[in-house]
Amino acid sequence: MVVFTAQANTITKDTIFIKSVKELAKYAKKSNVLVKMKPGGYAITSIKIGELSIFKYGENNKKKGDFRIGSLIHFSGDNSQYFLTGVTLNIDGKLHDNYPKSEFSEFLVSGNNNYIEGLKGKDIGNHVPAHRVQMLRVMGDDNIIKAADLFVHGSYPYGYGHLLGKGGNALVKTQKHSVLLVEGTNTQLLGCKVVSHAFGHGIFMQGAVNTLLQDCYVEGKMRSTNEMLAETSGPAFSVGFKSDYPPGVILPNEIKSLSEDGIRTYPSGGLSGRRTQGVTVINCTVKNMRSGFDLSANLPPTKIVGSTAIGCQEKGFSVGDHGVIENSKGDALYGPLITFVGNDIKNCTIDLELTDAVSDYKVSRLAEINGSGHHITIRNYQNKKRSVETPIVFGESFWDDVHRYRNPDKPSGTYAGAKNIQLFNYTGMPVKLNDLSVNCTVTNSEEKSKVLNAGVGGNNTNDLLKRVDKDVIAKTPDVVIMMVGTNDMLNSKKMIDYNTYTANLDTLIKKIKSSGSELVLMSPIPVDSIYLFTRHKKVLFSDTPNTKIDEVGKIVKTLASEHNVRIYDLNAEFKALNLPIHNQDMMIRNVKNSGKKDGVHPTALGYRFIAEHVYYYLKVHQLLKDDQKIICFGDSITRGGGQGANYPAYLNALIAQ
Repeated sequence: MVVFTAQANTITKDTIFIKSVKELAKYAKKSNVLVKMKPGGYAITSIKIGELSIFKYGENNKKKGDFRIGSLIHFSGDNSQYFLTGVTLNIDGKLHDNYPKSEFSEFLVSGNNNYIEGLKGKDIGNHVPAHRVQMLRVMGDDNIIKAADLFVHGSYPYGYGHLLGKGGNALVKTQKHSVLLVEGTNTQLLGCKVVSHAFGHGIFMQGAVNTLLQDCYVEGKMRSTNEMLAETSGPAFSVGFKSDYPPGVILPNEIKSLSEDGIRTYPSGGLSGRRTQGVTVINCTVKNMRSGFDLSANLPPTKIVGSTAIGCQEKGFSVGDHGVIENSKGDALYGPLITFVGNDIKNCTIDLELTDAVSDYKVSRLAEINGSGHHITIRNYQNKKRSVETPIVFGESFWDDVHRYRNPDKPSGTYAGAKNIQLFNYTGMPVKLNDLSVNCTVTNSEEKSKVLNAGVGGNNTNDLLKRVDKDVIAKTPDVVIMMVGTNDMLNSKKMIDYNTYTANLDTLIKKIKSSGSELVLMSPIPVDSIYLFTRHKKVLFSDTPNTKIDEVGKIVKTLASEHNVRIYDLNAEFKALNLPIHNQDMMIRNVKNSGKKDGVHPTALGYRFIAEHVYYYLKVHQLLKDDQKIICFGDSITRGGGQGANYPAYLNALIAQ
């Protein structure tokens, strides 16, 4: 008997040991099984082990009738586990010729709540598929794919990237071969490796909801346009080296990815035709793909953390409304580090590091900034400045260039434009604000910033005690503004009692005050219990959330009085607004709460509200002086969350005016 942990419950099953592809295909259709395959290489040379599956499109899908898809291994059962570590499935590329009138997935997962570990697939040969192909397609819900290792080969045309087109109006008919498609809900891709030597995407989502990608790696190949232009036959030669992209011909001295995007979302898809929504990417790397992380088409929430884009041609990063990128890095080796593809993208929070890698290929824009309400920080990785000067540009983008090339009658500003955006540019690179930039502010030197953000999401007073010496005292600030207590009282993983909170805060006050900094304490702001309880269990709370927040406010006032330090009652300022909290119609204007599944973080308007009032407080109390260094110390309210902003950034902008 083997005991293992499934997604929801601990289940005990008899292990089924198999040693053939035929057996794997058989048990992939079973529910409630635990299968372990003998390590080794296995050849898949016959379509007979596969099947043609027929599904029905959902009633809300614009497409009607049957959806037909062929596969080699079809995981159609539910609640099963497959341990395939050490197994390599070598797939004869000629099998791509099968099912010419339907889509084809070499491995298909349509069942639910399955765990598949160690799936390694490799295409043998360079055979062109008869129709659109993916190596792995996840259609079912609540599936975990761990340590998959997928290598694809075979597509047409290959060797030109998207230059000859990629859709229905392509100059050359495309027969794509992508790697991993997600359409289900609650899919987890953990530690997966994807290598593409074909024209198609690495990992992409269509109609997927709540997808997690963690510790994944995607890699493609690059090719210079000089090599393409040297050809004397082939698809590019046959069309006179025309291109589907401006200026309409393949240009020399450029380099292109031969695949499509590394990690990409589409607006909708799947059998139901639903909107793609909710993507979290943690500690992933994309190398030599057209785009690195293009998550601009899905509905929020979108979050990219600790991830790296290397040598991506069109852009390293891109997100849609309320997107968050933090603790991530990339180069501008062949294209921009980050692109906002349109002027309708709103309220993103971006914190990126730029590596110093350069190439012989010219990059016209380091970053392409469009949309509104963003807070963007770009700094140099390891403090190494890029040797080639390339501008960060507001109100321009490659996709604006493309759309205006294809639709020359469209007026300027149809696709590009930047409004109410804050950029903290610590790269030493120049910034260009064109005529489509309105009310955008730029801070060009980190050293010149008076206000430093030392907030960390999820922190409570225990966490602050661990880092106060490094993040505050070592930086010798003139003024420290500290707000902490929300996670101490409301975060189910971090909650402590009032006495512990009091003792911790007392120690923090003593350490900061004894260092010589002026200390201003702030009381935590009110929360929305209805939204909060969508994330935290109500049974864990002996008092109502705002009762606990109010008690914290009393503790803060008492300790401020005992230690003779300043206090700003931010809680009272928010209460004085007297706005409805959980009225969805008020969400855009409501400064108190950032979303229906949040309940804690302010909106971008709320962060501005905090900054304006803190600025006024500092000014009235004569705490704003030349060359003054201010540190905002605390938790996620300081760091920024929810709709993606933070009050230290707004405060710094106010001081700089």
